[in-house]
Amino acid sequence: MKKITFIMPTYNSAEYLERTLESLGQMIGANSEVVEVLFVDDGSTDQTLTLLERTVAKDPMTYRLLKAKHGGVSKARNLGIKNAMGEYVTFIDSDDAYTANFIPVFLQQATALPDLIWEDVSKLEHSRLQRITTSTERLNLMSMVLGLTTPFIQEGIASKFYRREFLVENGLEFDEKIVVSEDTLFILEAIDKAKSIYLSDFNFYWILEEHSLSRFNEQVLGSEVAYERKVENLLSNYPIQKLKIILRIKLNGVYTLLRRYYGAKCLRGELSLRGATAGLKQMMRQQHYRESLKSGQYDRLFSKRYRVLRKLLKFRLYRLALVVDISLDKIKGSKWR
Repeated sequence: MKKITFIMPTYNSAEYLERTLESLGQMIGANSEVVEVLFVDDGSTDQTLTLLERTVAKDPMTYRLLKAKHGGVSKARNLGIKNAMGEYVTFIDSDDAYTANFIPVFLQQATALPDLIWEDVSKLEHSRLQRITTSTERLNLMSMVLGLTTPFIQEGIASKFYRREFLVENGLEFDEKIVVSEDTLFILEAIDKAKSIYLSDFNFYWILEEHSLSRFNEQVLGSEVAYERKVENLLSNYPIQKLKIILRIKLNGVYTLLRRYYGAKCLRGELSLRGATAGLKQMMRQQHYRESLKSGQYDRLFSKRYRVLRKLLKFRLYRLALVVDISLDKIKGSKWR
């Protein structure tokens, strides 16, 4: 029986895929009988499929490949959940690396069948199994994901494992219409339903490299609005402590719109600085972002770039904030394709 399925969406990943495949093999070690790696290719047009097919051919009992039309990472992950054979599933990227011989550690952690297992938890005093019975406990876990408390875990999808039956029973899947913070939304929704979690500081995952090429998506604006609305609905029945989470979500939201939408459209020549300023100003009012900008309580969670932007936005210097953001992208050579 397969104990764990690693779901890896791929899309034109040939440039760095071989390194990740090598790292995967080392991570699995001599435990392939309990491991499944499920590649879900999202319509690649480079050599990605050739590399994946070669890997599957060498060990079809461990590796499987699903081919899909290009529909985005959320659709690919959902397809993976539906087809996974493992008792647990986790989601990995095609450009990252993993700790060798991890599987025996995971098998021990999964003995009690918790709904969730988190690795790479920072500043955790000791690994532990935790029952989740109250709204306060759920809010604390959500705060860990958002970096609002100690211990904490990075916000992305990495290092988080889900009992597949738990996902299926609760109808949990990625929202395919949301293209920003879809990972965080999925994690928060899982916490809302989970009854148990195993927390571990084991170092499972690390990023191989950062890429200067960023992908622009016209759906960012609508997706950010939908994401914030979903989080607010999710937390509607939670106690007052939820406000710090909503403010953190709002702060990230204004940064997303400034950099990934209005700033990006200016760099792409699709929107004038004047038009971007007007649009950003309108969204500031519509989404009630100003409260999240008043205090620097979350500044430690963001780079110096965003700390500067927060101060400019706080004093309604929207045009200057855009100029600074665009200039920094140009200096760094960042490109929005």
